[in-house]
Amino acid sequence: MPASDPEDVLAALSRVEDQRRALDETEHALIAAARAAGLGWAKIADALGLRSRQAAEQRFLRLGEPAQRDPGQARARRRQHFVDDPALESVRTAAVAVLRQVERDPRWDARHPRAALARASLAMAVDAPGGALFALVQNALQDLAGDGPMPGLAPARRAIERLREAWLAATP
Repeated sequence: MPASDPEDVLAALSRVEDQRRALDETEHALIAAARAAGLGWAKIADALGLRSRQAAEQRFLRLGEPAQRDPGQARARRRQHFVDDPALESVRTAAVAVLRQVERDPRWDARHPRAALARASLAMAVDAPGGALFALVQNALQDLAGDGPMPGLAPARRAIERLREAWLAATP
């Protein structure tokens, strides 16, 4: 849209938020319809141009109810996780520490064939309920063990070992 009258430009800008909200609602409804039709997250991710099924799931949640998009609500949900069980708190805290190390490394996904899987599992573990937290951390630890040494992993090695210890201590 070429710039013309400043008032027209401001009026158009004021409609952008309404259009964005309408698109978000449409996208959320379409994803829900795809899931109801039995389509998997991987196919939905492809259709949306996303890199992973986890990204599609996260997008669906983000597009959901406004309370789900409110960062304050997300923090409150995370705090509730920590209230549930000291063992869970320890595992979750250790998973967050490893995830932070991973996110600091721009070459992380290229370090090992399963490094990207470990990162995805850790990212989902941050807000996962108890049972899912254990499974996601177990998957991440297995992915990090992989088929051999992961070059350039030294900065994260201590955090990974603390995660392994917390997970073992909390495992029934």
